[in-house]
Amino acid sequence: MTWLTTISNVLSYFFLPLKLFFQGLLILLSPVKCLGSYVVAGALLPLGIFAKFETLYIYLGVAAIVGLATGSILHFSSTALVSFLHMIPSPQQRGQTAVSVRPNREEQQSDDAPNTSESSNNTDALATQALPAIRIQASWLELNRSRRRQKQGLLSQTILEEDESEAE
Repeated sequence: MTWLTTISNVLSYFFLPLKLFFQGLLILLSPVKCLGSYVVAGALLPLGIFAKFETLYIYLGVAAIVGLATGSILHFSSTALVSFLHMIPSPQQRGQTAVSVRPNREEQQSDDAPNTSESSNNTDALATQALPAIRIQASWLELNRSRRRQKQGLLSQTILEEDESEAE
């Protein structure tokens, strides 16, 4: 065992200058080391602030996941119901108002009805006579709706004042 301690002493004296050089270098670079620690602490400061709001992030994340799941379920269930109940509108009905769809639907029903009896001829004649009146009424309603849209706001409203009567 004496030879082991002898070898360790020889190696410690051999590496002594290298050890002293690195200790001196560490002393010279201590201001850089201190400045670096401040820079790292400043860079990690936002992460420390974000860590304080951890529960808020968890709450908002779970709310987003629940909202996405609920929205997806509602979308797919309403799509499935529409396809199962055959409620898909035809391309000509998209973009029309309810007022303009009714006369078209009545026209189709009157065209599709068979003319086998006299009573059906009577109802067809009444339907064709009523259609122009319905169209006029429908156009009036659409015209009235466009007028209402233009006159929105406080300037279009009138304030009615009552006269004060002295006879009480």
